[in-house]
Amino acid sequence: MSEIITIDPRYCGPPGTGNGGYVGGLLAARLGGGAADVSFRRPIPLGRELQLDRADDAIRLYDAGELLAEARPVSLHLVVPPPPSLDQAYDAATRYIGRRVRLPFAACIGCGIERSEGDGLRIFAGPVARGDTYAAPWTPHANHTDPRGDVRPEYVWTALDCSGGFAVMREESQTLLTARFAVRIDTLPRAGEPLVVSAWVIERGERKHLAGTAIFTPEGRLLAVGRAVWIEPRALSGATSPR
Repeated sequence: MSEIITIDPRYCGPPGTGNGGYVGGLLAARLGGGAADVSFRRPIPLGRELQLDRADDAIRLYDAGELLAEARPVSLHLVVPPPPSLDQAYDAATRYIGRRVRLPFAACIGCGIERSEGDGLRIFAGPVARGDTYAAPWTPHANHTDPRGDVRPEYVWTALDCSGGFAVMREESQTLLTARFAVRIDTLPRAGEPLVVSAWVIERGERKHLAGTAIFTPEGRLLAVGRAVWIEPRALSGATSPR
């Protein structure tokens, strides 16, 4: 089964490429909405027709025959640290790096500080005081929901994406890209309800790092969880890009 899709430029991560969380969520939805694991082979181009194929229990996205990404069902079990409080998340967001310097991905749909309310998600994760996690508040906008008021799954994936990159960054000049991203959604958030997004380091390597992310209610109920592999490409340097 094949279909043609186009990723609108407003769903960008780094300039000119699709946000990994958003694209991953679109692919996962075509697997039936359960937990999924998405591997990214190439940057996702924006504004042009891409081919999406389903075969062998996998969804594959192609650009002119070149494989861009592949999604498969997964059973995702992750040890999730206790969440920061909503007050701690607001405090951590004051230390978001994008408030000090203009980042190359300032227009990212997930973490872009230049996106307006109701357009981007505006999730600005910063380090939690006296802790090892990163966190940010997030109140989903009605523009990102279905007719019932539930946040659409692709936006939940987006919300879980960028914060993990900030958690594993070791310096402002480090360039990181999402290589693999697995997400499990237990409960879809609702529009207008304040939430806590948290992120933490699972494992650091020389060029490859593993991060966890989660979305909680202010009472600490887990709604969704993600695990991402972030890589530092050898050919890139000098620009901070948690996407």
